[in-house]
Amino acid sequence: MKRILYSITLVLLAVVANAAPFTAGDLAVLQVGDGTAALGNSSTALFIKEFSTAGSLVQTITIPTAGGTQIACSGSASSEGALTLSADRSVLTFAGYAASPGVAGIASTAAATYSRAVGVLSASGTFSRVASGSSAFDGNNVRSAISDGQNYWLAGTASATGNSGIWCSTGGGTPVQVSAGNYRSANIVNGNLAVSTSSGSPGVYGFPGLPTSTATSSLLFAVTGGTPSPYDFALSPDGTFAYVADDRSGKTYGGIERWNLSAGVWTMAYNLASGITANDGMRQIAVDFSGANPVIYGTTAEASANRLVEVTDAGAGSAFTVLATADANTVYRGVDFTPSQVPEPSALVLLGLGSLLLVSRRASAMRP
Repeated sequence: MKRILYSITLVLLAVVANAAPFTAGDLAVLQVGDGTAALGNSSTALFIKEFSTAGSLVQTITIPTAGGTQIACSGSASSEGALTLSADRSVLTFAGYAASPGVAGIASTAAATYSRAVGVLSASGTFSRVASGSSAFDGNNVRSAISDGQNYWLAGTASATGNSGIWCSTGGGTPVQVSAGNYRSANIVNGNLAVSTSSGSPGVYGFPGLPTSTATSSLLFAVTGGTPSPYDFALSPDGTFAYVADDRSGKTYGGIERWNLSAGVWTMAYNLASGITANDGMRQIAVDFSGANPVIYGTTAEASANRLVEVTDAGAGSAFTVLATADANTVYRGVDFTPSQVPEPSALVLLGLGSLLLVSRRASAMRP
């Protein structure tokens, strides 16, 4: 009996160990569309493409389109499809509709018919759909989702029924509304929930901590000049400067804005847009702050066949390099770094059980 249990344990451990993980330090990009038809307002198939930071394609993961875990985004809603790495770096998350491809006008459908939900990818590439609710973002866009590794927050546009703003799903269950409003990208910054908006006073807003019930946000910093259109953002680890993706065309603001904090006042230092052709702005970014000069990866704002680009911030005038271009009839939306492999509790239990059985087996063998 001991030998059988020991063998089963090793087999289970082998299954866990042989799961194909993301490569640490790579980039994950959410692609909308499979290239077979022009993008429109219907629900559209999704893919996660893993690239090296040099732009080499590592793998493509197909998100389910049927079977009860399907999730899709609108093919033409440019504000949808943000992809974010959780605060504990264990999973990637994105928001979408619990629908198969081909549902016309998906963003305007009733949430009771096509619930708004969160797609989750673990470091091993395993997909799950959580936080499915029949009220959130009823009749309008759900745009982004972020997790601390246990709970999930969804952000989206204003809704005619008032079910808008920020919603929280505790442990992946039915989400509840935290704040009304019209938001785009959500992130967790130094343990606090933060969101961007282009409505009202455009900028980045923060909530105290990670609220799971009704909470009030306050302005962290405004995005000004012309007609601001902020999307994704990233604050430096020390909180003294930030990057904001802006999809305005033109070199004055469109691209990536660098904002500096001095004496409690945020000021735009300069705009990074050199090398982005056709005056295309940016929507989603991921920033590596580990070096002397931050390295920024982003997706440009064309409606289709847009680009994954990279720039090292060495000051105003730093030029972008194109890493990859989306195929015809597809578009890159969100971008972030790949999650890290974190042992599942079940794997840890099996590992402990396997170790105990191995010790027991050796002890038995040593008995006279």
